[in-house]
Amino acid sequence: AMEWLADNGDPKIICHPAVVMFSDVFWGQLANRYFLLGRVYFLFMLIVFLFSQSVLTHLHEHVEDEKESEYIGILTCRIVIYLGSMTRFIYQQLKLLITDCKAGNVTRIAGVLPVPTYLFSYKEFGSMVLMICLILMLCMEPMLHCLGSGSEKLFDPHCEDAEHVKDAYSVISAVAMLLYWLLLTDLTVFSMRISAFLLVIGRVASEVGLFLGALVY
Repeated sequence: AMEWLADNGDPKIICHPAVVMFSDVFWGQLANRYFLLGRVYFLFMLIVFLFSQSVLTHLHEHVEDEKESEYIGILTCRIVIYLGSMTRFIYQQLKLLITDCKAGNVTRIAGVLPVPTYLFSYKEFGSMVLMICLILMLCMEPMLHCLGSGSEKLFDPHCEDAEHVKDAYSVISAVAMLLYWLLLTDLTVFSMRISAFLLVIGRVASEVGLFLGALVY
């Protein structure tokens, strides 16, 4: 109901005392708990991802100084990410895709390409791109490519079999890290100043994009 009121775009209706009271009760008694639990879980996954891709992989300047226990820690963090984050995104995206297809909520871009309506939400679109990044990372995982390399250290990611995927893996990992941080902007609802700042940034960014596009032509 709140989504319909917001889509209607009538400030008089959305500011009605009954609507305000309903939204306050709904948020304070029910929604905020599920929202916080979801965001805390997402923040935990971000921290695990940060440790697996940035902290544990840069403890030493030279590869020779890295220990087997550190490789095990990195692999453990990445397993948590693949099982706890990637599978969750896959489930959510499939659920939304099936729901939109059943309801006929499909928009055709240029009258040709059918796109589910839920993907026009920046959050869901970002989640889909992050899901794709995690799937590609799993397929390119250097530790998996080096399992049969015969290295003295268990789960050593530095081998010839993984050299051809390391650059692409690093780029996709950086994109995934950026998406994790961008999707965490939901927490700005707890600060009016930060929310207003992000709103202004979004408006200004679109105007800058139009200006740069005009310069190209």
